[in-house]
Amino acid sequence: MPKYTGYVSLPTTTYDAWKAAVNGNGYDVDSSHGCQCWDLAAEFWYNVGFPQGYPTLAGTGSAYGAWDDREANAGTAFDLIYDKTQIKRGDVIVYNYFTGNPYGHIGFADEDYNGTDNIQILSENNGGMPDPDGGAYTNVNNYSLAYFRGAFRYKAWETPAPIGHVGRTKFPWVLYARKLREKHSQL
Repeated sequence: MPKYTGYVSLPTTTYDAWKAAVNGNGYDVDSSHGCQCWDLAAEFWYNVGFPQGYPTLAGTGSAYGAWDDREANAGTAFDLIYDKTQIKRGDVIVYNYFTGNPYGHIGFADEDYNGTDNIQILSENNGGMPDPDGGAYTNVNNYSLAYFRGAFRYKAWETPAPIGHVGRTKFPWVLYARKLREKHSQL
């Protein structure tokens, strides 16, 4: 379980490739406060082509600020998800602050929305192996959706719609088949 300081090259071809590469490791891109949830998100943004320092935190210095600056943080690479019932595996969820956590949280959904107010997420500083410099290494843990602010869906991970008879109906084929049956019945 290595710890990385600074930005490193990581696979982002699929959520599974990303998870396999980061789970159990520690990331501290800014060398500040150890392995924090924002550091893992920053590694992802960097590895999908954003400059260092993304996602920005809208001057809050806290994870919840990533949603305040959502348009800049989404760029053209992400869709914005406003409804927690629409969460899909791999979405980057931003949580609001609350009494027990004044910073909020940010992590990757490890499952689709399951109809409850809890979801498994992949994140740092959420119960993983403690980092002596602060925070905790990446792991998958249960997290409440009670403080859901929004989510970023990485477009490259979306499953494209199946190619087929988009916009066509079977109606012309039904007529054609009927005509053929009538023709063959007259012979």
